[in-house]
Formats: sequence, structure tokens, C-alpha cells
Amino acid sequence: MHAPEQQRSWFDRHVRPWLAEVPATHKLLTWGNHDWCGQACSFHGDRPAKTSTGLQILVDEETTVAVRDESISVWATPWSNQFMKWAFMKAPKALEAVYAGIPAGVDILVSHQPPYGIGDRAFDLGTGRVEHLGSRELLAAIARVRPRLVVCGHIHDGHGHVNYEGIPVYNVSLVDERYRVVHQPTVIELPPR
Repeated sequence: MHAPEQQRSWFDRHVRPWLAEVPATHKLLTWGNHDWCGQACSFHGDRPAKTSTGLQILVDEETTVAVRDESISVWATPWSNQFMKWAFMKAPKALEAVYAGIPAGVDILVSHQPPYGIGDRAFDLGTGRVEHLGSRELLAAIARVRPRLVVCGHIHDGHGHVNYEGIPVYNVSLVDERYRVVHQPTVIELPPR
């Protein structure tokens, strides 16, 4: 199971001090498919809090942050379509139930995996084909909820920005399929209401 307690220890020793130095008012995090510690260990002290400016770890939940006299709601989820044996994997039907919990009117939707057809293209070295690996269930949820902004990652080759029915969707993956850093961090301006 990829040593979740060792991951937790590494997170506490390295990630927390690094985040403490980041000059950001709000620090929000959701896990992904490599994060066994997030699935197997308790991080209840980092759950969303209405007044927190410290680290908030979101797992299928919402928080609200104040940015320049505006309250911004953020809902985040770590799940991806089931493949191999990674952390935070669910079958599409189970993901449909998770995404049903996204509240209407949320400003920013953060999902580890991208929606189907947007930032989800991957080149299969074995077949030579380009495949879409995103979630159809997430795409349907985006169409239902209509957030101001969607941020995802997971599919490394999918880095970039696309507008889906007027909603900006960003795949902010920094690495390629060999985990080499190939992209600069993405700076995103939240669209006006």
C-alpha cells in the first residue's frame, strides 16, 4: 500500500514547513492517486474551517475563503477513474455519487482528475493512440454546477487551458509522464461573477 505512514511523516517533515513559508493567505490542498497517506491516515486537524488561513485539506467538501473583499467558495475532490491499484480511485458510478455532492453556485471546483475531453489527452506508447482519460461524470457535474473556474491535473500530458461552455478549465500539471518538471506553475485570474 505504498507505506502511508512514511508518506505522512514525509508530508509533516517537508511539505508542512514548505507550505508555511509560501506567501499565500490561503493554502488549500486535495490529494491524488499517489497520496496513500491522504486515504489511509487521519488529517482531521486540517479539515476546512471558516476562519482558517492555514492549510485546509479538502476531500469532497467545500470551504470559503475571503479574497479582496469577496467570499470565494472552493469545493475539492481527490478521486480519479479506477485504473491499476492507486490511491483515491473509484468506478464511474461511484464518482457520479461523489460529484452529486458538489454544491450549485460553487466558485472554484478543484478535481485531481480532469473532466472527459478537457485536459485529459494522453498518448499511449503501446498503441500510438491519443486517448481521453477524464471523467464523463465530472463533465456532467461541471455542466450542472457551472462553477466560475475548474482546476485539475492528474493527466500530465493534458496541461493547458480550455473554455468549456464559458467555464475556464485548467489542467495545471507541472510534470510529464516521467515526472520531470516541464511546465511553470499556472497563475489563474478568477473570472468575474
